[in-house]
Amino acid sequence: MVCDTLVYHPTVTRLIKYLDTTAGREKALRLLQYLCRFIAANQMSALAKGLQTQFTIVRKILRFLKPLNHLQAASKLYDNRLSGDNIIRLGNVIKNLAYAGYLTFDQVNLLRILQIVPVTQFTGKQVPKLANWFWFLGLASGLVIDVRNIHTSQGKLLAIASKSADGEDSSTEKYSEDVKAAYVAACKQRYNAVRRLVWDSFDTFIVLNNLGYLSSSEESIGLAGVVTSLLGLEDLWKATQ
Repeated sequence: MVCDTLVYHPTVTRLIKYLDTTAGREKALRLLQYLCRFIAANQMSALAKGLQTQFTIVRKILRFLKPLNHLQAASKLYDNRLSGDNIIRLGNVIKNLAYAGYLTFDQVNLLRILQIVPVTQFTGKQVPKLANWFWFLGLASGLVIDVRNIHTSQGKLLAIASKSADGEDSSTEKYSEDVKAAYVAACKQRYNAVRRLVWDSFDTFIVLNNLGYLSSSEESIGLAGVVTSLLGLEDLWKATQ
């Protein structure tokens, strides 16, 4: 039956698995939030603006207590002193601590929106600003990690090319397979690092506008958010395989 074909289709099963996770729903709502922001900027739609606000609130609720995830990740990374690259390890520690701070202040924003805490000069203006500063710190750390990963992967590719040019033991089948595997791994690392650099750059563009250092149009900010949301959705979608 056509109905059975749709119900048991692998893509439908994968979509259900994806939407069954809190992270999956949160990322989907983020895409809708920035899409509404983009539409509202173009068409001055009150409906799109209202939906954007609602999606933002629901996302904050879904992220409740998420700072604990980043604190735990930072602790594990700090304790893992056997990591091969200390710059990347410490960068990830700072990144996770920054995101924990960002999400903590964002939870205060949620409590203010829900009128659980009073609206004051601190909760109304300082807390959102502090949240964005912590987000910026996390992104800045991420950009350092991205550049470091690009540099490392490029170094591996140059080393492989140099070794292949020398022709040392190149006649053996095992050598060829090892070189090919190392080359593919280095190319994948460089691609992921460049992709993440683009992702973090777009998010940095958003947060710099939030902090007032840039004054870009709502359309541009919404489009940047759509791009980074799609990248996040893609990663989570691959993880559901």
